[in-house]
Amino acid sequence: MINVKPIQSLLVVAMTSLSPTLQADEKIPELVITSTRVEREVFNTPQAISIINDKQIDEANVTSTPDLFRNTEGVYIQKTNLGGGSPFIRGLTGKQVLILVDGIRLNNSFYRFGPHQYLNTIDQNSIERIEVVRGPSSVLYGSDAMGGVVNIITKKRTDFLDPFAAEGLASATFDSATSGTSYSDEWGGYATHLQGEGNLNDFGWLVGGSAKSYDDLLGGGDVGEQVPSGYRQYDGNLKLNYQFKPGTELQLGFQYLQQLDVPKTSEVTLDRKVQFNYQPQERAFTYIEYHDSNLDWFDDLKFNISYNSQAEGEEIIAKLPTETRELTEVGTIGTTLQFTNALFDNKHRITYGTEYYHDAYETRKHSINLNTGLISAIKPGVPDGATYDNFGVFIQDEFDLTDRFNFILGGRYSQFSAEGELDHPTEGKRTLALDVNQFTGSLQGLYKITPKLNLIAGISQGFRAPNMEDFFGRVDFTSEIPNTNLKPEESVNYEVGLKYLDTKISADLHYFYADYESLIDRVDTFDALGQPVKQRRNLNNATIQGVEGGFNYDFTQHWRLGATLAWTEGRDDKEIPLRRIPPLNGTVQLRYTYNPQFWVELDSFIAKKQDELSNGDKTDLRIPEGGTPGYVVFSLKSGFKRTKNEQLALTFENIFDQEYKSHGSGIYAPGRSVVVNYSIKF
Repeated sequence: MINVKPIQSLLVVAMTSLSPTLQADEKIPELVITSTRVEREVFNTPQAISIINDKQIDEANVTSTPDLFRNTEGVYIQKTNLGGGSPFIRGLTGKQVLILVDGIRLNNSFYRFGPHQYLNTIDQNSIERIEVVRGPSSVLYGSDAMGGVVNIITKKRTDFLDPFAAEGLASATFDSATSGTSYSDEWGGYATHLQGEGNLNDFGWLVGGSAKSYDDLLGGGDVGEQVPSGYRQYDGNLKLNYQFKPGTELQLGFQYLQQLDVPKTSEVTLDRKVQFNYQPQERAFTYIEYHDSNLDWFDDLKFNISYNSQAEGEEIIAKLPTETRELTEVGTIGTTLQFTNALFDNKHRITYGTEYYHDAYETRKHSINLNTGLISAIKPGVPDGATYDNFGVFIQDEFDLTDRFNFILGGRYSQFSAEGELDHPTEGKRTLALDVNQFTGSLQGLYKITPKLNLIAGISQGFRAPNMEDFFGRVDFTSEIPNTNLKPEESVNYEVGLKYLDTKISADLHYFYADYESLIDRVDTFDALGQPVKQRRNLNNATIQGVEGGFNYDFTQHWRLGATLAWTEGRDDKEIPLRRIPPLNGTVQLRYTYNPQFWVELDSFIAKKQDELSNGDKTDLRIPEGGTPGYVVFSLKSGFKRTKNEQLALTFENIFDQEYKSHGSGIYAPGRSVVVNYSIKF
């Protein structure tokens, strides 16, 4: 039976927020690229979209990229460890949510079944803007885009007015919640960043680097120091761009990250392992892209080639004196070719193209006897030399049926193939020969009720092809055996919503209902020796439904009120709750801006107790017996510019020292603490 009370509450919040400002004029609309692959107004796009703009990023005063999503409508962040942070969108996370960097896939075929740390391998100092499309986007982006798409758009030089210019930025951040010295006998709690940018005529450049050191995190209430959780991180980024003329640009991007000894805290504190470190965690990403909107045959053309290298090591001591070390390196070559044409007196805008990604694996694993130093080779979890190929062709038509009716119709053909052979200790040789074809479609529509109020509705398919982590499991095959016969996960999403925009208020409200087939999950079984183990299988048919709403209301020149709320319910075909479904949650922000030089904001993060638990949740050591407690947490943020080039940001985190963590997290959130950032431009 559906609990309608959360829905009623959201309707009341959204509708009452619309009424005070019906007589105001329209705001200047915000633009989004990710939803249609080309620029379009957020307000006039028939999809649920969340934007984190450059001003919000600049004022966020956070020490990691996942924390930028705190006030983002429809996004719930779970943290297995301090070095992680995985976005939940519409009840899904991990490999069921696609992460892009400048429109290029960050996800590869090794991403995990549940929450992971990969979002935090993007330095928040390099980010210009974040666009989140909530709901399936498999037509445009292929596999993994079932819950939604997160597109991280990085900074580049945009000012070419002067023939020569150069400028710099330096910043330093202190976080008292991670400021001890127990980790590696080094001071923690700091992050530093240097950035330089400029241009010579039409050639622009931007280069930056960051160094971060965090000691073990102090949780709220009686939690205290969470050992182990501290780690170090180093980031570098480079962006070169050349403007041949307005609308025609060639750019080269490079990013590098290295994290050292990142502990998976819950494996030590809850599962009694002696050590579980991600070491190393490295990402090196390079791409070159050509964009031209001045061609005769096409209104817009984009072409890119990319190489993304991700290395993930795991150093585990389950029981002394044996340590296991596994390293998985995935090199991904990718390319995308995209065209856009306006046809039939500009009533149709057709976007079409193709993309291809090829993953190549290098894997190795061994054990070390810490007493004798004896090293023994072990078969790695994923076969060394394995490959995974992802190819897709897509087409999308944005068209006006009338002056008030607008539609987006899209379709995609995808093909996946994989090869690899694993000699398993108990199951013998398992050969992988994946060859899957998939057709996907979507239809979304928008009706302009008034110039300020839009009704949207749509139906869209999502899918996710099984990847290497599904086929072969993770870490240690004594607990999970391979299954090389998995099928894709599929979904059909139905959605209806309202969007409102005028000079003082922006608001939206969405209801979605999604049917899922062949969801992959772990089941209890026995290996060839008769020992109890787990295995991935296409088991579940399920439904996930929910309501998302949010608004921002500038009720005076100086005061702004903002809020978000999200309710999600997921059940399988036996009416058993799905795993890790977030609780009813939301945020409230009250902001006062005295002048452009000073502002202060009171933030509140709210979540109801989550006691709707799956069988997997009930045995998950990270989830307390009876469910994850609810919480209401208050933080106070402020910013002050002493000069136009100097800025001081101050955050009083968790003012009342609440003991809390997001549902499914393996680490508690910071207790009462202070985050200070000073930045200067030169």
